[in-house]
Amino acid sequence: MNIQDFDAFAAKLAGVIGAMVSMRFLQGSRTAKASMAATGAVLAYYGSPWLAQFLGIPEGLSGFLCGFLGMAIMSRMWQAVQEAPIGALWQAVIDRVRGKGA
Repeated sequence: MNIQDFDAFAAKLAGVIGAMVSMRFLQGSRTAKASMAATGAVLAYYGSPWLAQFLGIPEGLSGFLCGFLGMAIMSRMWQAVQEAPIGALWQAVIDRVRGKGA
């Protein structure tokens, strides 16, 4: 393995490490944490090259930040989905279509 391959691997691994560090600060079951960590790692894998170029920072740092923050963002999005009043929203849509709503 030459040094350039190792550097590319380390840059991608930084996203996984960022997601693992973020896992420590989140609440939820182990399954939820593992799925959020995987999501953060995938986000880091695909988003870190663009973020590194956009901000002008090393790809390893952008990978870590994407993994760390991506997992936190996914945690909040999942929380919002679970807390959304889906039944009330659908009832409001149905009432609006039927002409009962304001």
